[in-house]
Amino acid sequence: MKKLKVVEFTPGLGFGGTEKTVYTFCKYLDRDKFDISVISFKSDPASGREQAIRDLGIETEIIEPKRLEERLESLNADIFHIHRAGWKEPGPIKAAHDAGVSVVVEHNVFGRLDDSDENNLIDCHIFISYSCAWRYQMWLKRPLVTSKYEILYYPVEIDNFDTFGFDDRDFSKKIAGRIGRADNTKWDFKFLEALPVVFKAIPEFKFHVIGATPEVKNKFVEMGVEKCLVEFPMTTDEREVMEFYSGISTLAHFADMGETFGLVLAEAMAAKLPVVTHQTTPIKDSAQTELINNGYNGIVAVDPQMYADALIALLSNPQSARQLGLTGYNKARASYDAQAITKGLEAIFEEQARLKGILH
Repeated sequence: MKKLKVVEFTPGLGFGGTEKTVYTFCKYLDRDKFDISVISFKSDPASGREQAIRDLGIETEIIEPKRLEERLESLNADIFHIHRAGWKEPGPIKAAHDAGVSVVVEHNVFGRLDDSDENNLIDCHIFISYSCAWRYQMWLKRPLVTSKYEILYYPVEIDNFDTFGFDDRDFSKKIAGRIGRADNTKWDFKFLEALPVVFKAIPEFKFHVIGATPEVKNKFVEMGVEKCLVEFPMTTDEREVMEFYSGISTLAHFADMGETFGLVLAEAMAAKLPVVTHQTTPIKDSAQTELINNGYNGIVAVDPQMYADALIALLSNPQSARQLGLTGYNKARASYDAQAITKGLEAIFEEQARLKGILH
């Protein structure tokens, strides 16, 4: 069988979930079936993401946008797999088409509709949650019922979480935590106001954070709970991330923009943690409530008081927290396992290649 040349493309390699997903796909795609390269326009050395992909033995290039068509042509790529927001981003898709790439697959991260001519050059749109697909369908105004549209959750390396071991977690620790990019849109300042209520009820309460912005830190001071805040540096190091998860009893999630998937939520589930999250309005992303089922693997709050009550309840009831964490783990194992998700991606690549006649 022909070995397919796949180019994984993302505009930048940094700390985000998209970049981590590119790394994970590169790690698990079958090298006997696929010859993989990664191309990006920029890289944040502090994230370590570019080097991590190189360490997998994957050719990785950071190039100027004007060179993309030429590079794709020289690679003789069969499949251009672009990870993007979904909205209009002129350039990369046309470059792939003009370079003669047979198949263009879009990983549509935000469920947005590109109404430009370039959108017609995409052979398959992959959405990272049912919430994303639903929103895209609303924009498109027709059902997503052909092989042109697929849903594939982001992959999580569940086996690595198992190897680290979270069975002996001490749920009596009064520690909640949040991990993510240092970006104000990944916080909800209204729901931050739940924390003084928690601190009043549990004086020893601590809030561990990766990704606190200056505005967030100022908010803690303004609320008089700066003693709760324990900061950790941004990292993509797997061991450091695992240690962060092991040091908390509950993951606290509140992002003003909501989530189109929520890789951190899925990782917390893999770490056997209960999750407290919040409901967002219909016009915002809402996949956090697709991952977290209220009362099953966490609690979905509708306002700051309910959010505070949820944290207090879980931090005060270790056995309940442990049970929610275990059911969350079972869901993560069944739904987000990296090897199974990557097999799904391979099937999409092969189907699209057959439709174009480059695989028989």
